Amino acid sequence: MESFIGRRSELAVLEKQYERKSGFVVLYGRRRVGKTTLIKEFIKGKPALYFLASREAEALNIRRFAGDMADFVGQPALKEGNYTDWRPLFKAFADHEASERKVLVIDELPYLVKGNPAFPSVLQYAWGELLRDANVMLVICGSSVHMMRDVALSHDSPLYGRRTAQIRLKPMRFSEMASGFPEYGFSDLVDLFALTGGVPKYFEFFEPIDRFEECVKENVFSTSGFLYEEPRFLLDEDIRDPMNYLSILRAVSAGNRRQSDIAGMLGRKTGEMSPYLKTLAGLGFIERRVPFTEKYPERSKSGLYYICDTFVDFWFRYVQPFTGELEMGNMRPSLEAVERTFQSNFVPFVFETVSRQAFADLCAAGQIDFAPSRIGSYWNRRGSVEIDVGAVDNSSGRCFFGECKYREREPVSMGDFEVLRVKAESVPGPFDAPPLFGLFSRTGFSKELRAHAAGTSDVVLVNENEVVEG
Repeated sequence: MESFIGRRSELAVLEKQYERKSGFVVLYGRRRVGKTTLIKEFIKGKPALYFLASREAEALNIRRFAGDMADFVGQPALKEGNYTDWRPLFKAFADHEASERKVLVIDELPYLVKGNPAFPSVLQYAWGELLRDANVMLVICGSSVHMMRDVALSHDSPLYGRRTAQIRLKPMRFSEMASGFPEYGFSDLVDLFALTGGVPKYFEFFEPIDRFEECVKENVFSTSGFLYEEPRFLLDEDIRDPMNYLSILRAVSAGNRRQSDIAGMLGRKTGEMSPYLKTLAGLGFIERRVPFTEKYPERSKSGLYYICDTFVDFWFRYVQPFTGELEMGNMRPSLEAVERTFQSNFVPFVFETVSRQAFADLCAAGQIDFAPSRIGSYWNRRGSVEIDVGAVDNSSGRCFFGECKYREREPVSMGDFEVLRVKAESVPGPFDAPPLFGLFSRTGFSKELRAHAAGTSDVVLVNENEVVEG
């Protein structure tokens, strides 16, 4: 894997802020998602001071900051000062090479706030009085999504309105991840995406992918493995008592999609679930999906909940149910469960996400003549009709209906297209234009289906995320 992959749009945002007279960027996102790597890629070749806060008393963080500052500005005496205030150190940074553009990065800001709840006010003063007009770009970063929102983005924060840009860094899209593994085939890439969810830190634990079982045993199923307790660690970052949240994630992973079903599994009232679900969604663990045809998604009664972090979903399917056995060193039940369902059930579901992302990318690139206003999927209330990829173009009133087939051997056939067409006819309209149909495959398409698609503009075939021509 390349040392740095993807993140081109985020780098572009940071570079644009660097060109400003004064830029103040708030960068946040869950652990392992690559925030620090992005920052370090951005500051390469730039005059920059990177400071990583730690979980220790404020006096110790100030002392380390003074040491880093002394090295950056070339004033060894700063290391000898017994500082109790951050402001002289910020001033030293502002005064250093005042005509030269420079970057100050404070990583893991929430640790400083835990050590001193007044630190946002200190930073407000430092930015407004010392740094903003001193040719400085300030970047503050943190892994606690909840705290970063409160500290830097909330209306009640002293820092509110000071930022010039914010970036919530999310897991990589499939296409971004794939760019870092040019030697992998498409199926291997889908497997890797299914395991990692596009989280960069996880890539190293499943490479090379042809050692799949060994990598999973060593890093996930072993009680000493780096990822054995990962979901708990992730929740601990933002939630004081994660037990209820872990239970909800377990219920969703088990197939309980409706709020009432989740509550029923946990023996709770339906209304009690709302704040927990809202928190999990805000932290990026789950998402509420509604049929793409809904005009008012937030009011829809057809909402279903899904775990959107595929590693967390993997963990709840193959680790959590077998914790007792794994604690005894017995990996067999987990491995047998993986063998039974990973390729037949888990990966094909992830392939639907890959296909929705591919559809968006192909439309943006002009390879599919469609301008989606919303992309998702469709199901009816009874659950008798499901369509994997659905989209609507509000400007033309045209809909897209797509089916995903993640088969090992046989190509997608004309019969598969007919099934999709019949299902689409049951989707309530009215629509202002004839629909566009799409089929997504990893094994190609039959000659008959390719011939049919070549003779019409209403069918698009996508094989391994590439449009098939003729």
